Amino acid sequence: MKRNRYQIRPLAEADLDGHAHNIASDNLEAGLRLYDLAEETYQMLAGMPYMGGIYNTNKAELMGIRYVPIKGFSRYLVFYKPIDNGVEIIRVLHARMDKDSWL
Repeated sequence: MKRNRYQIRPLAEADLDGHAHNIASDNLEAGLRLYDLAEETYQMLAGMPYMGGIYNTNKAELMGIRYVPIKGFSRYLVFYKPIDNGVEIIRVLHARMDKDSWL
């Protein structure tokens, strides 16, 4: 039996680092907690890859991308796509960002 997994693109790692840094500048504990809760969210997605909402866009290259908020940080959205036995994490964006231009 294959284990569910997740892969993280470098841009998604950089996104999370940037968000955590910004949060930590006001509250170090919250910034560190973002990492832990992002990890929990990634693991949850790996086990249930179709749980997130479908990202609606007119861009053909973005079709099939889904998203879900980070558990406990609802303003930070994980954009991902289901792959064999898990998910690929594409970006982690703030809810107010223009997603089409960042994805």
